[in-house]
Amino acid sequence: MSQRYDLVVFGATGYTGQLVCKYLLAHPAKPTWAVAGRSASRLSSLKSNLSLPDSVGVIEAETSSYKSLTSMTSKAKVLINIVGPYRPFKAIEVVRACVETETHYVDLSGETGFNKDCIDGFHLQAQAKGVVIANSVGFDSLPFDLSTYLAAQKVKQLTGGKSDVKIAECAYDLPDSLSAGTLASAISMVSEKQQMFSVRGDWLSPISKPASLVFNTVRYFDQRRKWGAQNTFSIHNTRIVNRTWGLLQHHKSPQAYGQAFNYREGVIVPFKLYGIVFSYINALSIWLLMNVALVRSFMKKSMPANSGPSEKSLVNCRMRLDTVATANDGTKAICSMRAKGHAGYLLTARMIVETALTIIDDKSETPLGGAKGGVLTAALVGAERLAERLVEFSQFEITTDKFDGSEVKKNK
Repeated sequence: MSQRYDLVVFGATGYTGQLVCKYLLAHPAKPTWAVAGRSASRLSSLKSNLSLPDSVGVIEAETSSYKSLTSMTSKAKVLINIVGPYRPFKAIEVVRACVETETHYVDLSGETGFNKDCIDGFHLQAQAKGVVIANSVGFDSLPFDLSTYLAAQKVKQLTGGKSDVKIAECAYDLPDSLSAGTLASAISMVSEKQQMFSVRGDWLSPISKPASLVFNTVRYFDQRRKWGAQNTFSIHNTRIVNRTWGLLQHHKSPQAYGQAFNYREGVIVPFKLYGIVFSYINALSIWLLMNVALVRSFMKKSMPANSGPSEKSLVNCRMRLDTVATANDGTKAICSMRAKGHAGYLLTARMIVETALTIIDDKSETPLGGAKGGVLTAALVGAERLAERLVEFSQFEITTDKFDGSEVKKNK
């Protein structure tokens, strides 16, 4: 077999795909990589427009041709799939090709049903081959999953491992606009509407956890001294965090959170009543999107595919997220994440690349013991090393510390 690229970016000509390419072009570690997509001419134009060096390969592949998919995946150590929505664009065939050719796989799925398809179809097979399939490693849902894991490990350290983690509570700020991909994914889930409703928080977990996701308008977050509201992101994020929890419990990992663990999150709002109204409007909007074709048609036209934010928003937005883990004995620890850039676009491009590179990083360690592959989460591909890479290469600020109940001040 010929030498594989470290990464192949499938869907490189799209808006987010181009952000991934720009990030890789300037990456200090200089991984080897290639761009892939349906049109060789468009890929060649991309190389020219971005002034990509000759070392960046060009691979033509499309989901309607399985042979082209295996040809593409066989050339990569890790396949970055940005061609979504994932169910409509037959991404399950890309996953199948990756498992067949023993290629690791990462994506930006916010589609619970697609993640479940990957688990049901390929988890055990990928685990047996040592192939990692890591869905949802952009803003959906890496920051929430990773910060929960890091806060949980810190609180376990503070208690000497003598007390389980009772709850993790994540407070965060939303980007000033949603990505076109997020909207397209939401619309694609109309065929299985429960994906977008506050039910089945254990949908992706190997262990049942009834009532782990319920509609709850607002919650007070001590770390911000403000109220936070449940929103669209809360649904899929909770299921991802619970998959991490479930796999750690299933494998009896020393890093397991504990059987009674719960996860809650909220986007920070100015005051309580605002949050209540926000949550109900958000829930109503989801219902309308799932049940009224005219609303879906309008939303599609309002945010066309491959569109993005203004350059100012792309660069100057800020992501802020603070997750507090509380042990049964009352000990608390906090993980705070900060980064400059639009979380749904610029930072998402960085997150998926660093997750992919963490998988093939010799310094990364999974907390699942002998289980080196399968359908994992961002936290389970090597959380500590992933956090280090995000800080070193992506200009993230990530800190963990004991939490004494005082408000976390915003970094200047």
